[in-house]
Amino acid sequence: MSRNSLTLKIVALSGVLLIPVSALSQTSNEYAQMAKATWSAFECSSLASKARLPDEQERLFRFGYEQGKSFISALLDQKIAQEDLSQEAPTILLLLLQGPTPDFMLGRIYESAQESALEGIYRTGDISYDDEEQQLNAENKFSRLNCNLIGN
Repeated sequence: MSRNSLTLKIVALSGVLLIPVSALSQTSNEYAQMAKATWSAFECSSLASKARLPDEQERLFRFGYEQGKSFISALLDQKIAQEDLSQEAPTILLLLLQGPTPDFMLGRIYESAQESALEGIYRTGDISYDDEEQQLNAENKFSRLNCNLIGN
């Protein structure tokens, strides 16, 4: 490695180390918004699954899971103000934050978001839809909710 190359790497590393810690952390409001992102991503992941969009299903699930882990961690560490929670986080999600571990809580949240997302996909009133209609319903709702924009 040349002396100039080593010097450039040291200068670049020094610049990274000088970034203020606050620039790397989230605000209370940003953490609270992660709850909304979690719920939306889980709903859209469920729709993508029913719409037979496996790449989108996985991408959205992973995004929702990571956002949810960060949100729950911040909540447990008391980094989120009550006002931000009230304004940003879906009420249903807050009601599901019970259980022995964050993963358990996220499982409860996912199940509830899935139920919400798939409402009207399988049936409306007394009318049950066949597989093709279910897929079309899921595709339409996926598009209507702008699911392709979540996490991008």
